[in-house]
Amino acid sequence: MDSNYFDHFGIAISFVVDTEKLRKQYLKFSKLNHPDFAAGDDQAYENALMQTSINNQAYKTLSETNQRIPYVLGLLGHSVGHEDKLPPAFLMDMMEWNERIMDVGMSDDKEDLNQVTEDFEKLEGEYETKLNGLLERYESSKETSLLQEIKESYLQRKYLLRIRDSINKFARL
Repeated sequence: MDSNYFDHFGIAISFVVDTEKLRKQYLKFSKLNHPDFAAGDDQAYENALMQTSINNQAYKTLSETNQRIPYVLGLLGHSVGHEDKLPPAFLMDMMEWNERIMDVGMSDDKEDLNQVTEDFEKLEGEYETKLNGLLERYESSKETSLLQEIKESYLQRKYLLRIRDSINKFARL
């Protein structure tokens, strides 16, 4: 396997990372490869810029859960792509949620919007709990059979974020 962001920071590939350890490694590499230390040497300066760019991208990817999960899935052979399909039952539920949100948005009733928001937050919490449970189970067991479930759960949560944006849009109006 080629070098990856986990190798860059000297930590094990994992869905769950020690964010403090990650931050310390990031800062260490930031200081070590800062372009200002290479002033006057064009080759060293270009190398420092490249290393800084890699360090920044690695930190951003691994420190943000929504970026780390698909990155780890890809490293483990379960890349997330546009061709991935969600279960029809989930999509039907989401269609009903979209209709409910559109109805509330058209009615301009703040109480209804508050109720939809509250109900949706509960649903988001359930999906978040499910995904976190799958991640914890994988971390303790390394059962590769869980990777497809993690991928599906991640995609569902990503879909819920788009619906959350719709609710927020109506809340701003």
